[in-house]
Amino acid sequence: MHMQHNSEPSPSEPHSEFLEEVSRLWPLAKGSLSEVSKPCTQKGCKACAEGRGHPATIYTYRQGGKLKCMHVRPRFVPQMRKAIANCHQLEEILTRLGRETLVRLREEDS
Repeated sequence: MHMQHNSEPSPSEPHSEFLEEVSRLWPLAKGSLSEVSKPCTQKGCKACAEGRGHPATIYTYRQGGKLKCMHVRPRFVPQMRKAIANCHQLEEILTRLGRETLVRLREEDS
């Protein structure tokens, strides 16, 4: 007797609930934003000559174990803040699921 295995998860399965929950978390970005002062390339800039520089936002992240950063244009800052906040929510979901998985495994084992 051959039983057919359905590859589609039922709506009550945990991974379906996970996919539904995280589908709202877009965009995603793991890292941080920092406000910094940077010099410009204008000759004779008074702010740079006085050491103040110009405000800029930097996105910092890890890639291959190395710390990297990129300049964020001012109009992209709100979207990047949202992406980073979404990533924090995703990390909280994953932590919760880790605990729930271990509890379920322990219950199945008893």
